[in-house]
Amino acid sequence: MYIGVLSLMSIFLMLLGSESSFGYAGVGIGISILANEMYYKKSKKAIDKIMQYHSDPEVRRNLAIQKGGTSGWGIVYAIVILLVSIAIEIIIEDALL
Repeated sequence: MYIGVLSLMSIFLMLLGSESSFGYAGVGIGISILANEMYYKKSKKAIDKIMQYHSDPEVRRNLAIQKGGTSGWGIVYAIVILLVSIAIEIIIEDALL
């Protein structure tokens, strides 16, 4: 999501002929806050479910460790979106020149 929004913003600013970095900072801070909140809610839901169905502390701990971490597919999607946005920026830049 972060890469996608920044890529769209970069393309939009390029079309307008602006290269302001203030927008990027604001979007970066906003998306970081949103991403942390989303991850917190996801983690809380997973932990609540583990606590509801398992009483053994060791089982709870192991399940919490298994459920945590980053998504491998999320990393792949971010790289693909980044590469596509770079290609679009190059095409737009060439068309504007």
